[in-house]
Amino acid sequence: MFVASCGTSEPTPTAPPVIAPAPAPAPSPTAAVSLGPVHQLVVKDLAGKDVSLSTFAGRPMIIEIWATWCGPCRVNRANVQALKGSMPARIAVVGISVDSGASLVTNFLKSNHANEIELMATPAFMEFIRAINPSNSIPKTLYVDSKGRVADLAEGVQSQQWLAAMAKNLK
Repeated sequence: MFVASCGTSEPTPTAPPVIAPAPAPAPSPTAAVSLGPVHQLVVKDLAGKDVSLSTFAGRPMIIEIWATWCGPCRVNRANVQALKGSMPARIAVVGISVDSGASLVTNFLKSNHANEIELMATPAFMEFIRAINPSNSIPKTLYVDSKGRVADLAEGVQSQQWLAAMAKNLK
């Protein structure tokens, strides 16, 4: 390209215009993680604060529903604890107590092994469980996939072999 310069009749060469590269396309928004029914639930931590189970979105969960006074619950917890080292790290092992107060659970855990996460049931959580299994018995073990869907709800003491197989197969 040439531009005529003032006072001369000869064209003066100029640098070609700089053309900026086209802007990169805007990144497409990441798809929102779809929360399953279990992820919609809110329980309490041992300090009484709300905890949404959506915190575990993307991770499969094994949820133990138990109480400090329940003998079979203690056996079930021992079976889960025995698998602690061999349980896939992607699995969140959550204990949800139906005890009447967090102080009972806190005192129990001073002399007993704890799961990765220990929480307290809420009425809404228990209503959700009753819709799946109306029995009032505990322990119950809820197997939840990474999308927050219930894969299975087992009642009573689960063997170590069953727990290990379920953990392996949860996606």
